[in-house]
Amino acid sequence: MRTSLHNLIDAFRTAGSRILHPPAAGWICGGGLLLGIVLLMGFSGDFLRSRVHTPVDSVTIRFLDAPSWIGDSLHDHLTDLAAPRLLGTPLDRMDLINAREALIASGCFAEVRQVRRTNRATIEIDATFLKPRARVLSSSGPLLIDREGFVLPAGYRVATDTHLVNVLNPAYGAPETTAGRWMGADINASLRLLELLDDLPWYDQVKAMDLGQFDEGEQIVLVTDLGTRIKWGSPPGREAALEAMARDKISRLDWFNTHHGRIDQNHRGELDLTNASIVIKR
Repeated sequence: MRTSLHNLIDAFRTAGSRILHPPAAGWICGGGLLLGIVLLMGFSGDFLRSRVHTPVDSVTIRFLDAPSWIGDSLHDHLTDLAAPRLLGTPLDRMDLINAREALIASGCFAEVRQVRRTNRATIEIDATFLKPRARVLSSSGPLLIDREGFVLPAGYRVATDTHLVNVLNPAYGAPETTAGRWMGADINASLRLLELLDDLPWYDQVKAMDLGQFDEGEQIVLVTDLGTRIKWGSPPGREAALEAMARDKISRLDWFNTHHGRIDQNHRGELDLTNASIVIKR
């Protein structure tokens, strides 16, 4: 700004000295100088006003590359957390920082990289959501946990068409602290097994995983959406002597799904996969 003013003054002085002789040149230069200052001040005022944002009374919040499983409910929940930090503000840097801190405190994200303004009333959020792995049903009610067993916030919701396996009868109750890790070897074993089954084409047929027999030789039971109980047995990599390995159990379920259309063969009782030689129906 100061440099522009000096350049303008020098230009008027040079032009006046070339065209007019003193004292006329002095009067003309003085008038031109005054006019230039007025114009420059007007331009400066408009520039500064254009840089000052007025407070907003509504705001649109967008999550970049948000996974489809978060659903509208979680989006609305997070919008309700961030919006109070933004409404009635000019959406300046500190306002965006406050919104980011509110989102981090929600416990729904592995990382919130950036909260930025894209136009007058639109905010874009670049973040990584914590992905739920299972729904644990206990005396504390249904709670979502991630792949490492950390409990997601109570406000965390997923889309209704997202498949989550219900984990039943855990040995320990929910953590006492918010975002705590669910204790127990049974929960850890169930998460390892879910990781193994997650990408299989018949995964949606697995409705629940019952840990009620885990203290009896670390036994895990799968429950299908028809209510069939499939005795899986030991956690992957911890099979007992003469027990079928995890890959063999998966191969058997693959065969059932291919040839019978379902992993439970539409059998409403129990299937035992633990025997290394045969599958036992009860």
